[in-house]
Formats: sequence, structure tokens, C-alpha cells
Amino acid sequence: MLTIKRKPLFFQVKEVLSFVPNFLKLIYCLVDDSRVPIKEKAILLAVAAYILSPFDFLPDIIPFLGKIDDLLLLALILQRFINSVDRSIVLEYWEGDANLLELMESIMALAGRLLPPGVYRRIVHKAQADIAGKDYVDVDFDIK
Repeated sequence: MLTIKRKPLFFQVKEVLSFVPNFLKLIYCLVDDSRVPIKEKAILLAVAAYILSPFDFLPDIIPFLGKIDDLLLLALILQRFINSVDRSIVLEYWEGDANLLELMESIMALAGRLLPPGVYRRIVHKAQADIAGKDYVDVDFDIK
């Protein structure tokens, strides 16, 4: 019979509380790493400036919706940013539990499901095409 060892609650809480500092350190290290494309760093910094600016697509004074657009955009851009580098580079800088990193990536992917497929494709898959060295054409058309 397979037995799974669970960590004591103290260690689980410690890992969750250390998630935010570990994640911020990961992003900082990736921004500082020369193996990350400059274009992806610029997009991340532009989104950070947009989120911090008082001008928004949906004003922050609108309850719930005013913040949700910022959170969705941030999740998508972080997903794009992390996907823009090889997984080994991400793991090189990640100091937390690997399960927490996978959970974070799942949450970011969930944000993509809340958007129309075309928007998600243009934001996230464009980065993946750039990484693979493939051309990406952002055009929708019907063949008759």
C-alpha cells in the first residue's frame, strides 16, 4: 500500500507564507537574468506601470471589476513572462516548494480561461511562438 507522508501543518503554513517573497525574488531574478528576452522584460515593466497608474480600462472605483481587470492582466503577463524562459532557468531561481510553483502556474492559467480565447491567444501564445522562433500572425480570417 502506498503511503503519502504529509508535512506537519507548521511547515505547510511556512511554505505558503514564504510563497510571496519567493515569487517576488523569482521575478526579480528573471528580470535581472540576461537569458530572458528584453522584450518580455519591457512588457512586464509596462504592465506594472499600468497597474500602478491611476488610469485604468475599468476604473478602480468600480467595486470588484475595478481590480479584476488588473489582476487578470497581471496573471496573464506573469504567465507569459515565466513561459518566455526555459523551465530550468525558472527552477534555478525558485527557492520554494515545487508544488507551490505548480499551483501558481495553475492559477495563472485559470486567469486565461476567464478571457475570450482570442485575447488569451494573442497575449500568451504570441510569447510561446516567439520563444520557439516561429512566426506568429495575429490575423483572423475566413476562407471561402
